[in-house]
Amino acid sequence: MRPTRASLIAGGTALAAVLLAVQPAAAVRSGAGCLAYGQVGSYLSREGGAKITLSAAFAGELKRAGIGLSALGPAELADGGRALWMPVGERYDTVETPSGRICHPGGFRLTDDEVGVTYEIGTFHMLFATGGGSALFATPTVNGEARPRGELTLATFGLRRALDPRTFVRHGGGAGPRKVALTLHQSWADHLNRELGTRLRGGTHWADLAIAWQGEPSRPVPAGATPGLRGIELVNDAIRRTSAPPAPILPF
Repeated sequence: MRPTRASLIAGGTALAAVLLAVQPAAAVRSGAGCLAYGQVGSYLSREGGAKITLSAAFAGELKRAGIGLSALGPAELADGGRALWMPVGERYDTVETPSGRICHPGGFRLTDDEVGVTYEIGTFHMLFATGGGSALFATPTVNGEARPRGELTLATFGLRRALDPRTFVRHGGGAGPRKVALTLHQSWADHLNRELGTRLRGGTHWADLAIAWQGEPSRPVPAGATPGLRGIELVNDAIRRTSAPPAPILPF
């Protein structure tokens, strides 16, 4: 059984002294990435970027609980520590088959410097699924130990909303959804509350996701019949459609 917050206070003082509440983003890629360095995966674009902007409620709860946020490379903190930016593209991400889940390296670290608890999301998966089920997944580690029960759902979102032409636009030097609401999943809220002493509730607004995909990938996006691969196909079509130059206006 994991030690309680109270039991960790006495033994965690020395460790807490060297933990920063807010740390600068890592400058290099962590070793737990989805692809080995130099590999090229099957992905939606050659390069690009994604940003997860925390909701005011979630950021406020971290502050109330004394939880510090830092980035795990290749992700970086942005917007004064309220957002997490990460590079995307064929050198970082890959579409897994037949699930259609996309593996993203990098993530973030949450630290409670009072008791020396370090909570990390080092690699996560994103699923664009037709028929529902679009979500972010990860296996958290607490003080370096992976969650015994493995992966859990971090947040959910609506694929239809992400593909809406009013949301899926040109921006950030590429094309993609500019703002998609991510809903905190109950399983992750429960885990954070247990490990970090937060008071989070599932079903609330966790963050907003923005993605800008840039350039044609070197490898084709895999096709298939699973909801995830069908969702990838819809996203790929939206990228091509939105990135295409406008048709010329012909004179009468």
